[in-house]
Amino acid sequence: MTWLQENWIIAVVGLVVAVILLWWLFGRSKADDLAPPVIEPAKPAKPLEPVKPEIVAAEPARFKPIVPAPVPAAKAPPAPTAPVAAAEPGRPAPAPEPAATPAPIAAEPAAPAAAPEPLPEPAPAPAPTPTLPPEAAAPKTDNLQLLKGVGPKMVALLGGLGVTSYQQIANWTDADIAAIDPQLGAFQGRIARDNIVDQAGYLARGDKAGFEAKYGALGGDL
Repeated sequence: MTWLQENWIIAVVGLVVAVILLWWLFGRSKADDLAPPVIEPAKPAKPLEPVKPEIVAAEPARFKPIVPAPVPAAKAPPAPTAPVAAAEPGRPAPAPEPAATPAPIAAEPAAPAAAPEPLPEPAPAPAPTPTLPPEAAAPKTDNLQLLKGVGPKMVALLGGLGVTSYQQIANWTDADIAAIDPQLGAFQGRIARDNIVDQAGYLARGDKAGFEAKYGALGGDL
């Protein structure tokens, strides 16, 4: 306190300086707060492109069809009435006769449609008569045991091969003999040894005398 009393002038000056500083600081901050914000200049906008109008095809106008007005039916003419004779004095007038109505015409019944006549059935074709070729005909059966050297067993073997006549044996070739001979079993080789093809040739021709002259008595009838 003593110092303050002795140096009150310095204290007052310092207080004034402090007040001025505070006022300056407070006034500056308030001025900054009140200062309007700086707005940046807006950039120039890009020119807008013209909008192309959409062309919409106009739909054809739809008109309601004009309905023709119904034609009124023609009225039937009134039926003619019989003339009324003039009434004589003192005689009552005759009553008018009713108009005669036409009698209804009866519809004729429709004639039934004639049924179509059935077509005649075609006659069945006659079955063709089978004709066997000459080689397919049943061969003649001869007594092959009249051949010299041919017995019942060999006849059975030849019959199993389809050989039953003298003419078949007489027509054998060397190739036929080579094919048939191995199938005769125990009688293999007898065709050539006994000249069976030559014997069958005489018997097929009916030459009994030639056969007996060459091979002896026949031993039976042809």
